[in-house]
Amino acid sequence: MNRTGWLTSTQSRSLLWSALVLSLVLGVALVVVDRHEADPVGQFGAPLTDEQAIEQVVGSARRIVAAAHLQDAAGGYSFVSCATQNGPPYQVALYMNFTLPQSDWIRYLDEVASAMVVDGWADAPAKAEHFGRKLTKGGVTAVLQRNLDDPTSATMRLYGECRNTGDHRHDNPAWTEVTL
Repeated sequence: MNRTGWLTSTQSRSLLWSALVLSLVLGVALVVVDRHEADPVGQFGAPLTDEQAIEQVVGSARRIVAAAHLQDAAGGYSFVSCATQNGPPYQVALYMNFTLPQSDWIRYLDEVASAMVVDGWADAPAKAEHFGRKLTKGGVTAVLQRNLDDPTSATMRLYGECRNTGDHRHDNPAWTEVTL
């Protein structure tokens, strides 16, 4: 067989076709796996009902208020989209304020975080903004910090898991006050 004839042989054609088919199969598999990994609901567990998503966060906030003996705690929650286009999946986000003592608010916030750790919360790998603390427990993330607009109070934001598949684009009211 001459040097240019190897491309036209039956074995060469079979090898080239096999390589082409294998490349196409691997490319399709990559797209399917990538789409599957981009699905946070399928990746992190079964979807949460509205009631389950609310209880996950509001229940956590109430346990924190009790464990840390927070004074004058008040807050509210809303469903927040985890997607880039304001659609499902959603998570519940709760914003809570509570009173700081007049003296040594830094020590007080450390005590609140310590009470949360005793209750099973753990420091999150990423740091919170404004020198606060970020803790996690059971799929809920809490960000604790002094309220920069009101030095007599602190703020805690709690975020649940992105596992609610309901459509909350037109919730009315979008914000719900809760008793903590």
